[in-house]
Amino acid sequence: MISCALESKFSLPNDEKIKTELIGEWSTEKNTNEILRIEKNDDKTYKLIFVEKEKTEELIAFSKTINGFNIMNLITEYEGKVTNVFYGFNINGNALTYSEGNDKLRENNFDSETELLNFFKENVSKKGFFTNPVELRRK
Repeated sequence: MISCALESKFSLPNDEKIKTELIGEWSTEKNTNEILRIEKNDDKTYKLIFVEKEKTEELIAFSKTINGFNIMNLITEYEGKVTNVFYGFNINGNALTYSEGNDKLRENNFDSETELLNFFKENVSKKGFFTNPVELRRK
């Protein structure tokens, strides 16, 4: 799920309750061996568990609605460095579609959470803000 999406050392504000309709197991129709399990971590965060064959990876994430768009803020850590990665998502019945936030739209690194949030507010509704959509089905 994680590739070259929009990322920052800053996160979006974590001020919304989880969307319970995300909770469950999801996979693509063509590869049911790769599973995304979304669990409630607490009232405002999810635990995302990626299962691929015998490999499992867990991340903490939270969602934020900006101008009517659902954004998932994944918190990653590599060699002690925390990075936030952003995806748009939609739920329609038993289908979950997620898309990368387009990193090419930003001109500079973000200097604060406020700058990041303003970037989303100004750009989230632009065509091309979300790229590479993937549809998952509830298992």
